[in-house]
Amino acid sequence: MRNKIFQIFVLIVGLHHLPAKSDEFDFSGYARVIGGYLDERDVEYRGYDDTLNFSPSSLIGLQAEYQFNKNWSVTAQGVLRSDSTTVSGESGLEWLYLTYTPTTNLQIKVGKLRTPFFTMSDFSDVGFAYPWINPPQQVYDTYLFKTFNGIDAIYKFGSDDFDISIEGYYGEESGSIGIGPFKTGFEVDNLVGVIGKLNIENIEFRASRYNGNIALDLKSINQLQDTLENFNFSLSAASLTTQGSAHADQLGVIYDNLDYFFRGEWVKIKTQLDIIPIIQSYYLTVGYNDAPFTYHLTFADSDVEINANQNEIPVGVSVELDQLAQAYNSVFSESAPDSLKTWTLGIRWDVLPNLALKAEVSALEGDEVNNSFFVIPEDTNFNRKTNLYLIGLDWVF
Repeated sequence: MRNKIFQIFVLIVGLHHLPAKSDEFDFSGYARVIGGYLDERDVEYRGYDDTLNFSPSSLIGLQAEYQFNKNWSVTAQGVLRSDSTTVSGESGLEWLYLTYTPTTNLQIKVGKLRTPFFTMSDFSDVGFAYPWINPPQQVYDTYLFKTFNGIDAIYKFGSDDFDISIEGYYGEESGSIGIGPFKTGFEVDNLVGVIGKLNIENIEFRASRYNGNIALDLKSINQLQDTLENFNFSLSAASLTTQGSAHADQLGVIYDNLDYFFRGEWVKIKTQLDIIPIIQSYYLTVGYNDAPFTYHLTFADSDVEINANQNEIPVGVSVELDQLAQAYNSVFSESAPDSLKTWTLGIRWDVLPNLALKAEVSALEGDEVNNSFFVIPEDTNFNRKTNLYLIGLDWVF
């Protein structure tokens, strides 16, 4: 892992000496090195444990843009991550799209794009762009996918008193996501999203809605579904469907008067798949700017509502049926995303106009019925309450 971090910064230094900009070509990038320590033995949290670990969040991103003329451009961005604790956080190509700007009010992008589920989706990997070391994971580390293939259009208008933008997109995506302990392939089509933003002086409001059809590739659940059908437990079998529609609602607000700031974001995700619970999560942040330092306090929470299962399997009739009932019930209990409350206190020091040092301490309190983002050995009595300490360096170039 240390070799990877060293290679990342050798690459940054090398690229830093290349011509970064011409009339048609623009090259930029960002990098972050994040170290973390969890003060709990034999427990892991998002890749961190009771040793100082720089692996889970360290990365480098490189972006190139070529301007054909005043209306047309092409953009590509790739990310190299030192390690990944989630299947959706792998290294590779993040963006590759063509931009058409017919007027100053309208912009259209086509290609491989970031999915704008959240307020900071477009720059969630660029740590220099926000006060925290990582965006609140209760919102930003759900099973929603980061990219899609399709078309995105933004129309902006306003006056001296306000600015409004309306964004819509359509597309599809496939890849891998994590749902509880399950790592599964997925396909989403007919992905449709609408986003509205309103800016009035120092405050921004954002509201969005997303819909799509999702299909999961969970062979173990499909096999269990076939077994239930063979036993004529049709309702139980139907409740294990891995195809259906999904939608998400999101609200966000940002206030910043250069001295004080406030940020908040809420999201609710619901699908037709009974094996995927309803997720509702949010965060609230307050902060104070005293250049070159920034201080902030964040509370974040995620709540999970597990769908009622349709267990028709009689218990105590035979060992085979008891095992079948146990397997069926475990799908609903194990697929539940994690519930977690977090208080985070942090400081940011802007050492240079493009370089920031950060430090944070987070008090974590998980729901005892779930693992709550923790990896917990079976023989431990860990109460899902602990502290996480993070240090970070964020750089844009």
